Amino acid sequence: MKNTIKKAMVATLLACALCAMFAACSDDKTENKIAPADFMSAIKSDAKLGEIVMLGAHDAGTVGQSNLSCTQNSYFATMLDGGVRYFDCRVTAVEGKLVFVHGDTNSVYLTSPNMQTLESACDAIVAFAAAHPSEVIVLDFQHTWDATEAQVVAMLEDKLGDIALDKELADVPSEVTLGQMREWGKSVVIVYRTPSYCADSSILYLREDFLQSEYDKTAHSIASANFDEKAPALLGTMEGYLANREDGKLFVLQSQITATGWLADAEAKFRPLANEWLRSLVDEGNESKLAAINIVMRDFVCDDDIGSETAAIDTYKAVMELNRAKGLIGDEDWERVLGGIEA
Repeated sequence: MKNTIKKAMVATLLACALCAMFAACSDDKTENKIAPADFMSAIKSDAKLGEIVMLGAHDAGTVGQSNLSCTQNSYFATMLDGGVRYFDCRVTAVEGKLVFVHGDTNSVYLTSPNMQTLESACDAIVAFAAAHPSEVIVLDFQHTWDATEAQVVAMLEDKLGDIALDKELADVPSEVTLGQMREWGKSVVIVYRTPSYCADSSILYLREDFLQSEYDKTAHSIASANFDEKAPALLGTMEGYLANREDGKLFVLQSQITATGWLADAEAKFRPLANEWLRSLVDEGNESKLAAINIVMRDFVCDDDIGSETAAIDTYKAVMELNRAKGLIGDEDWERVLGGIEA
């Protein structure tokens, strides 16, 4: 009887030990996955910002606006968690608040109470940077309006000054490595459009000098009736953009469609074609294009709700495949990236 009890106790203890071990293994496996929020932790530390392939949001912060001016359904915090690291920023004042917009300050569509404010975006960036120190964010202020520029710059200095790359540390942002950004405790690169403000600020890099973003409006303007003809032509235009890449600049590949009335549907239809084209850059003969690719800018870049068969996560995966092909992600980290995609 005593032997039976003893055996039962041993079996119970062994079972508990095995359960604990498997639980620990499961936790380790989960912890080892790299989610989109931390994707740069998989990128080699000597990779330069100008060679890393990253997702970009066209007209970022336009969530909640009219269908004619909304190009993203997600706020900054959601896009950051989804792997977006470049934000096309257009900011003006509406009803006393600095907000992100699509068009000019006179637009009749700038009335939504849910508009993303510059202050809330900056707060989201600061919180994200603290929680994800491996990541680097690029803010491209390509459109601001004279009446509000001083307010915009003052807020950027106040909110992001401590974590923004400083000219005293680096002259050319595209040449800075991830390792350097982490060593310096910097998480943000700010590119700004106005020379006078850039001259007076240590954290604003002049857009025309440090960022390249080509755009042929005719090529990007596609209607539903001519989609089958113009979409492939747009891919050819994008190849031309890559061929024109200049040294010493961050490079934004504009791959959004300019459409009136069916913008979300246009992106849902174009997304699988564009992602297939991105993946083709790893093919033999495309080495120069692969080397040139840097920031991939899209509409609805982090929004799965515009087409379940062309989910946004596929764009993220295509981008990560390009980083892998560039040799910026090692074998072990690549498995962790795949695990994060499947999670």
